[in-house]
Amino acid sequence: MSKGVQSWVLMVVILALTACNTTGGTRPEYVAPDPKAAEINMRLGLNYMQRGDYAIALEKLQKALKQNPNLPSAHNTIALLHQRLGEDDKAEAHFLEAVERAPEYSEAQNNFGVFLCQQGRYQDAETRFLKAVENPLYNSKAMALENAGLCVNRIPDTEKAESYFRKALQIQPTLTKSLLQMATISYEQQSYLQARAYIQRYQQASSWTPQSLFLAIKTENKLNDQDAVSSYSLILRSRFPDSDEMQMVNQGLIDS
Repeated sequence: MSKGVQSWVLMVVILALTACNTTGGTRPEYVAPDPKAAEINMRLGLNYMQRGDYAIALEKLQKALKQNPNLPSAHNTIALLHQRLGEDDKAEAHFLEAVERAPEYSEAQNNFGVFLCQQGRYQDAETRFLKAVENPLYNSKAMALENAGLCVNRIPDTEKAESYFRKALQIQPTLTKSLLQMATISYEQQSYLQARAYIQRYQQASSWTPQSLFLAIKTENKLNDQDAVSSYSLILRSRFPDSDEMQMVNQGLIDS
């Protein structure tokens, strides 16, 4: 090779190396479109998020979206991460991306509904929950209906909430939140026998909480079953002695 050709080749190599560096001397990251790699990074991001490693989760999810900006599951997952980080604007933007790219993506619709309900946007949230239920292949319809009931109950719209809880329980009879909410609604409607029935179903499906025990105590008091009142009060005292509910029982505040 002649001296002139060698010099030309050397110049090309130098120019190529120079082009790979920014002004600051760091090499910019280029991520080629790769749907399979995007799916892997999305799953990694989800795993890291579930472990609480949010910084690494964010890195993996951002990489997934660079590799495949059209991946709804990556938008849904990073939206959940931004929600946990309190970055509501970013969370909403990615939830919208997820459901607009895949309207039948019921999990994202449900997650978006929960997010909107937490923002106090109850009607928008209800719409998302119902969108989730529209998909005949969605396996968590009962959960979406329960979420719809919990959300509209905040308005409050007790009649609509009751309808959603009943529909949820028709699909999954052991949904604890729906059972407890139906017991509460029945109590407020002075349907005390019905409230007792829901409490008994709740007891079979879940562990006692101070709130559920206090509702049981109030219900049995209305039904004049003082043995049941004493029994539930004993459980409350032994398991949750420092709870607010125990204090209310001690003060005789069970007639409300």
